[in-house]
Amino acid sequence: MEDPRVDSVDLAVIGGGITGLGVARLAARHGLSVALFERGDLAAGASSASSHMLHGGLRYLEHGHFALVRESLAERGDLLRMAPALARPARFVVPFYRGDRRPPWMMRLGLAFYDALAGRRNLAPHSAVRPAEALALEPGLAREDLRGAGLYTDVVMDDARLAIAVALDAAARGAKLHTWTEVTAARPAGDGGLEVIARDRLDGTERRVVARVLVNAAGAWADAVRTRLKRALEPGSADPPALLRPTRGVHLVYPALTRGHGITAFAPSDGRVFFVVPFGAHSLVGTTETEVASGADDSAWRTSAEEVRYLRAALRRVLPGPSGQAPLAVFAGVRPLLASSGDIDAAPREHLVLEEGALLTVVGGKYTGFRIMARDVVRRLLPRFGRTADALADPVEVLPALPPDGTEPARLAAWAAKDGFARTLEDVIRRRSLLWLTPDRGRVAAPVVAAALAEALGWDATRTSAALQEFHARLEDEERMLVDTREAR
Repeated sequence: MEDPRVDSVDLAVIGGGITGLGVARLAARHGLSVALFERGDLAAGASSASSHMLHGGLRYLEHGHFALVRESLAERGDLLRMAPALARPARFVVPFYRGDRRPPWMMRLGLAFYDALAGRRNLAPHSAVRPAEALALEPGLAREDLRGAGLYTDVVMDDARLAIAVALDAAARGAKLHTWTEVTAARPAGDGGLEVIARDRLDGTERRVVARVLVNAAGAWADAVRTRLKRALEPGSADPPALLRPTRGVHLVYPALTRGHGITAFAPSDGRVFFVVPFGAHSLVGTTETEVASGADDSAWRTSAEEVRYLRAALRRVLPGPSGQAPLAVFAGVRPLLASSGDIDAAPREHLVLEEGALLTVVGGKYTGFRIMARDVVRRLLPRFGRTADALADPVEVLPALPPDGTEPARLAAWAAKDGFARTLEDVIRRRSLLWLTPDRGRVAAPVVAAALAEALGWDATRTSAALQEFHARLEDEERMLVDTREAR
């Protein structure tokens, strides 16, 4: 007899980043019942800490990842149509300096190849300009040894809110999304399925589901989740080998550093590509690539002073005047790169889907390709439910809309709690809005948001006060680190 307290679903997904949300959305679109579990907020990991670009990956051409670039450029165009309020084309300037490790002719060739791989989906053709023209476009560029610049177009997007839009689409099609809920155990169930036990990290309640298939889409923590599941499902067996070689990427947030262009340039210390990405009234500067241990704890997300100094030095080389401004914020994410040998900068950006009975693990990939990864997973799922892979369809349709920028904080918080899966103050300010980018970093709005969340979620005065204290403490810790690294220049 079935336990009435246990839900039965076709698919359980671990991980509420863009990959897990993409899988949940596409599976639900194909009529599968889905339960998704995320130990924090949706998109709280790398999916809200990217370079905020939908792109093919110009720098991947250097390492021969041509197929990845081509399919990512196709996805770039589709996602631009799916999220018109959250993504827009932006023109990027690639300054050429005497002494660069990559000469101008090589960069022009790369830009031409990038256009060619985009084909009919190209947003605008690349071009090249002389030094005076480059300075006319962006007067803040360093003038000494400037030899000209290339121009190309990519897409800038709001990564966190795009992920929330995907979540809304998944939920609209029947997927059940459980945030701040950590899967703690799994065990075999009847008919070859798995019973999944999860604990709500905010209220301590337990939830159980029986799923015919369990998808591990835990991003940089997929190895740790897979090891824990394998130990539970196959007691006494050896731990599986790591699938990942994660790296931490750090970004600084500045008031606008350019006249609206993005900048693609090379760090003077090691020649790595870094970006200045125009994001509304701000510029995002990144990224670093620091290897971290697979399965590391949450400290792997913590930005180091060395990474901040690295980015500041890279920025000073290209934009010496504008770089004198103090950064407003810093954020970091851990990329779930596939395990490889050699230089980490050349590590593959492709993805992998591993089937182990009722457990599927999806790792690797990049934000722009989340629909590609979802299709690969669902293509493998459909035959398990008596469907052929030929039935797979993923039409380009506009995603559900979020409240627009400028929505009054109380109304925004009420929506976020009722319909947007938010359960904490940080969820609303950092991932449902752009309040984290206001000059006060959301401090003025925080009490209003907290009061609205308290009303919607039933918080008492103690819980509301604790939420505000936690929010302010996190900001103060971040700002203290930025001040310390600035003073140590």
